[in-house]
Amino acid sequence: MKNSDLLGMGVIFLVIALAFALITWLLFRKYKSINAILNREREMTGLVRGSIKELVKVSRRNRSFRWTNEYPVVSYVVDGKEYTSAINYAEKNSGYYRIGGTCDIHYVPNDPTCCVVEEFRKQLQKSRTSYLVGTVIVGFMTFNMLVSSIMQILGAF
Repeated sequence: MKNSDLLGMGVIFLVIALAFALITWLLFRKYKSINAILNREREMTGLVRGSIKELVKVSRRNRSFRWTNEYPVVSYVVDGKEYTSAINYAEKNSGYYRIGGTCDIHYVPNDPTCCVVEEFRKQLQKSRTSYLVGTVIVGFMTFNMLVSSIMQILGAF
């Protein structure tokens, strides 16, 4: 191969590695946010009955179909103050949730904004695991593409 071909391939691999690095960073950020909530589970000694205040619609599609999912925004009252929390990890098909539906919410007494809806705890734990696995896999791919790009670029000189 010509040196210019090796350099060109190295630059292409580097661009792909940067795209993978961005995806890895986004997956890791999502993992960290979920992990921060689940790490405080032992502190969540408060329990209150909440209700679904609104439903956020999310459009999804694949090659053949389009559909709409939704996730609930729950509302709950602690010490006379109302709090809301979007439960975006509990996305389901439209019609699964209904506004006004009730749920048990565990919260940290000195920080009521930190909460977990009991019904969705297992989904949150599965999401955390999925994001961690995704971070590791894409991170490994990022590393491989970065090494490949460096080898291609060095081979050009």
